[in-house]
Amino acid sequence: MTLRDVAQPIARGRESDVFLRPDGLLVKRARTGRDLVPEAELMRHLHAHGIPVPRVHDASERDLVMEYVPGPRMSQEVDARPWRAAALGRQLADLHRRLDTAPVPDFLPGSGALLHLDLHPGNVVLGPDGPVVVDWASAARGDRMVDVALSWLAIAVTELRAFKRVVRGRLVQAFLAGVDDTVRHAMPEAAEIRLSRYRRDAAEVAAVNRLVAGCAG
Repeated sequence: MTLRDVAQPIARGRESDVFLRPDGLLVKRARTGRDLVPEAELMRHLHAHGIPVPRVHDASERDLVMEYVPGPRMSQEVDARPWRAAALGRQLADLHRRLDTAPVPDFLPGSGALLHLDLHPGNVVLGPDGPVVVDWASAARGDRMVDVALSWLAIAVTELRAFKRVVRGRLVQAFLAGVDDTVRHAMPEAAEIRLSRYRRDAAEVAAVNRLVAGCAG
Protein backbone atom coordinates (compact mmCIF):
# COMPACT_ATOMS: atom_id res chain seq x y z
CA MET A 1 0.00 0.00 0.00
CA THR A 2 1.44 3.39 -1.00
CA LEU A 3 1.11 6.75 0.68
CA ARG A 4 -1.31 7.80 -2.05
CA ASP A 5 -3.61 4.96 -1.04
CA VAL A 6 -3.97 6.13 2.57
CA ALA A 7 -3.44 9.92 2.43
CA GLN A 8 -5.00 12.82 0.58
CA PRO A 9 -2.69 14.78 -1.77
CA ILE A 10 -3.10 18.49 -1.06
CA ALA A 11 -0.13 20.18 -2.76
CA ARG A 12 2.47 19.53 -5.43
CA GLY A 13 5.68 21.56 -5.57
CA ARG A 14 8.55 21.57 -8.01
CA GLU A 15 10.43 18.86 -6.10
CA SER A 16 7.99 17.29 -3.63
CA ASP A 17 4.37 16.34 -2.94
CA VAL A 18 2.43 17.03 0.26
CA PHE A 19 -0.20 14.68 1.66
CA LEU A 20 -2.64 14.86 4.57
CA ARG A 21 -2.76 11.58 6.50
CA PRO A 22 -5.90 10.23 8.16
CA ASP A 23 -4.31 11.00 11.56
CA GLY A 24 -4.18 14.70 10.67
CA LEU A 25 -0.44 14.93 10.05
CA LEU A 26 1.18 16.20 6.86
CA VAL A 27 3.73 14.23 4.88
CA LYS A 28 6.14 15.99 2.56
CA ARG A 29 7.60 13.45 0.12
CA ALA A 30 10.53 14.29 -2.14
CA ARG A 31 10.32 13.26 -5.78
CA THR A 32 13.94 14.09 -6.58
CA GLY A 33 15.73 11.86 -4.10
CA ARG A 34 16.67 14.82 -1.86
CA ASP A 35 17.30 13.84 1.76
CA LEU A 36 14.63 15.53 3.92
CA VAL A 37 16.35 14.88 7.26
CA PRO A 38 18.41 18.14 7.22
CA GLU A 39 15.26 20.18 6.57
CA ALA A 40 13.53 18.41 9.47
CA GLU A 41 16.46 19.10 11.80
CA LEU A 42 16.44 22.78 10.89
CA MET A 43 12.69 23.00 11.53
CA ARG A 44 13.10 21.33 14.92
CA HIS A 45 15.83 23.83 15.80
CA LEU A 46 13.72 26.81 14.72
CA HIS A 47 10.61 25.58 16.52
CA ALA A 48 12.64 25.19 19.72
CA HIS A 49 13.71 28.84 19.41
CA GLY A 50 10.26 30.25 18.83
CA ILE A 51 10.31 30.67 15.06
CA PRO A 52 6.84 29.88 13.64
CA VAL A 53 7.31 26.63 11.73
CA PRO A 54 5.29 23.41 11.77
CA ARG A 55 6.25 20.95 14.50
CA VAL A 56 8.16 17.97 13.09
CA HIS A 57 6.96 14.51 14.15
CA ASP A 58 9.27 12.27 12.14
CA ALA A 59 11.65 12.36 9.20
CA SER A 60 13.49 10.02 6.86
CA GLU A 61 15.47 10.51 3.70
CA ARG A 62 12.29 10.55 1.66
CA ASP A 63 9.49 11.69 4.00
CA LEU A 64 9.05 14.60 6.39
CA VAL A 65 6.09 14.17 8.76
CA MET A 66 4.86 17.34 10.46
CA GLU A 67 1.84 18.97 12.03
CA TYR A 68 -0.90 20.24 9.78
CA VAL A 69 -1.46 23.97 10.25
CA PRO A 70 -5.00 24.83 9.11
CA GLY A 71 -5.49 28.05 7.23
CA PRO A 72 -4.96 29.61 3.82
CA ARG A 73 -1.62 30.44 2.31
CA MET A 74 -0.89 34.15 2.38
CA SER A 75 -1.05 34.12 -1.43
CA GLN A 76 -4.57 32.68 -1.27
CA GLU A 77 -5.62 35.24 1.32
CA VAL A 78 -4.47 38.22 -0.75
CA ASP A 79 -6.41 36.83 -3.73
CA ALA A 80 -9.57 36.18 -1.72
CA ARG A 81 -9.40 39.37 0.39
CA PRO A 82 -7.42 41.96 -1.58
CA TRP A 83 -8.30 44.68 0.92
CA ARG A 84 -5.93 42.92 3.34
CA ALA A 85 -2.90 43.36 1.08
CA ALA A 86 -1.21 46.00 3.24
CA ALA A 87 -1.72 44.00 6.45
CA LEU A 88 -0.29 40.89 4.78
CA GLY A 89 2.73 42.84 3.54
CA ARG A 90 3.40 43.94 7.10
CA GLN A 91 3.11 40.35 8.30
CA LEU A 92 5.65 39.20 5.74
CA ALA A 93 8.06 41.94 6.84
CA ASP A 94 7.56 40.92 10.46
CA LEU A 95 8.49 37.33 9.65
CA HIS A 96 11.76 38.57 8.18
CA ARG A 97 12.46 40.63 11.30
CA ARG A 98 11.97 37.49 13.37
CA LEU A 99 14.46 35.65 11.19
CA ASP A 100 16.94 38.52 11.66
CA THR A 101 17.47 37.35 15.23
CA ALA A 102 17.01 33.60 14.74
CA PRO A 103 19.92 31.53 16.06
CA VAL A 104 21.67 29.63 13.29
CA PRO A 105 22.32 25.93 13.99
CA ASP A 106 25.91 24.75 13.73
CA PHE A 107 24.97 22.06 11.21
CA LEU A 108 23.82 24.58 8.58
CA PRO A 109 26.79 25.06 6.22
CA GLY A 110 28.30 28.39 5.26
CA SER A 111 28.63 31.60 7.22
CA GLY A 112 26.36 34.45 8.13
CA ALA A 113 22.75 34.67 9.26
CA LEU A 114 19.86 32.33 8.57
CA LEU A 115 18.26 32.63 5.13
CA HIS A 116 15.04 30.92 4.06
CA LEU A 117 15.69 31.84 0.40
CA ASP A 118 12.09 31.15 -0.66
CA LEU A 119 10.02 33.20 1.77
CA HIS A 120 7.11 34.44 -0.33
CA PRO A 121 3.33 34.51 0.31
CA GLY A 122 2.93 30.99 -1.06
CA ASN A 123 5.16 29.65 1.71
CA VAL A 124 3.34 31.33 4.59
CA VAL A 125 0.31 29.61 6.14
CA LEU A 126 -2.04 31.90 8.06
CA GLY A 127 -2.74 29.55 10.92
CA PRO A 128 -5.01 29.99 13.96
CA ASP A 129 -2.07 31.26 16.05
CA GLY A 130 -0.55 33.47 13.36
CA PRO A 131 1.60 33.12 10.24
CA VAL A 132 3.70 29.95 9.93
CA VAL A 133 6.63 29.62 7.52
CA VAL A 134 6.87 26.38 5.53
CA ASP A 135 9.22 24.82 2.96
CA TRP A 136 12.73 25.24 4.34
CA ALA A 137 14.33 23.18 1.58
CA SER A 138 16.48 26.06 0.30
CA ALA A 139 17.66 27.39 3.67
CA ALA A 140 21.27 28.48 3.93
CA ARG A 141 23.49 31.06 5.63
CA GLY A 142 24.40 34.47 4.31
CA ASP A 143 23.29 38.11 4.15
CA ARG A 144 19.81 38.63 5.58
CA MET A 145 19.14 41.42 3.08
CA VAL A 146 19.47 38.93 0.22
CA ASP A 147 16.67 36.90 1.79
CA VAL A 148 14.50 40.01 2.06
CA ALA A 149 15.29 41.00 -1.53
CA LEU A 150 14.26 37.55 -2.75
CA SER A 151 10.87 38.00 -1.08
CA TRP A 152 10.51 41.39 -2.75
CA LEU A 153 11.32 39.84 -6.12
CA ALA A 154 8.89 36.98 -5.60
CA ILE A 155 5.94 39.30 -5.08
CA ALA A 156 6.97 42.00 -7.55
CA VAL A 157 7.80 40.35 -10.86
CA THR A 158 4.92 38.00 -11.68
CA GLU A 159 2.74 39.13 -14.59
CA LEU A 160 -0.72 40.10 -13.31
CA ARG A 161 -3.95 41.69 -14.52
CA ALA A 162 -4.37 45.42 -13.89
CA PHE A 163 -6.51 44.98 -10.76
CA LYS A 164 -4.10 42.46 -9.30
CA ARG A 165 -1.18 44.81 -9.96
CA VAL A 166 -2.83 47.46 -7.79
CA VAL A 167 -3.26 44.96 -4.97
CA ARG A 168 0.33 43.79 -5.37
CA GLY A 169 1.50 47.38 -5.17
CA ARG A 170 -0.11 47.72 -1.75
CA LEU A 171 1.43 44.44 -0.62
CA VAL A 172 4.91 45.46 -1.79
CA GLN A 173 4.65 48.97 -0.35
CA ALA A 174 3.65 47.67 3.09
CA PHE A 175 6.37 45.00 2.97
CA LEU A 176 9.12 47.50 2.10
CA ALA A 177 7.95 49.88 4.82
CA GLY A 178 8.69 47.16 7.37
CA VAL A 179 12.20 46.17 6.26
CA ASP A 180 15.58 47.89 6.12
CA ASP A 181 16.01 50.16 3.09
CA THR A 182 19.44 48.62 2.46
CA VAL A 183 17.56 45.72 0.86
CA ARG A 184 18.03 47.63 -2.43
CA HIS A 185 21.76 46.97 -2.33
CA ALA A 186 21.11 43.22 -2.12
CA MET A 187 18.86 43.13 -5.18
CA PRO A 188 21.55 42.18 -7.77
CA GLU A 189 22.58 39.10 -5.76
CA ALA A 190 18.95 38.16 -5.13
CA ALA A 191 18.16 38.53 -8.83
CA GLU A 192 21.06 36.26 -9.75
CA ILE A 193 19.78 33.60 -7.35
CA ARG A 194 16.21 33.82 -8.64
CA LEU A 195 17.15 33.70 -12.31
CA SER A 196 19.45 30.72 -11.74
CA ARG A 197 16.57 28.65 -10.37
CA TYR A 198 14.54 26.79 -12.95
CA ARG A 199 13.68 28.25 -16.32
CA ARG A 200 12.25 31.77 -16.26
CA ASP A 201 10.27 33.20 -19.14
CA ALA A 202 11.37 36.33 -20.96
CA ALA A 203 8.73 38.52 -19.30
CA GLU A 204 9.90 37.60 -15.82
CA VAL A 205 13.57 38.06 -16.71
CA ALA A 206 12.76 41.52 -18.05
CA ALA A 207 10.77 42.38 -14.89
CA VAL A 208 13.64 41.25 -12.67
CA ASN A 209 16.13 43.32 -14.64
CA ARG A 210 13.90 46.40 -14.43
CA LEU A 211 13.60 46.06 -10.67
CA VAL A 212 17.37 45.64 -10.29
CA ALA A 213 17.97 48.73 -12.44
CA GLY A 214 15.41 50.69 -10.41
CA CYS A 215 17.18 49.78 -7.17
CA ALA A 216 20.50 50.97 -8.57
CA GLY A 217 19.08 54.32 -9.66
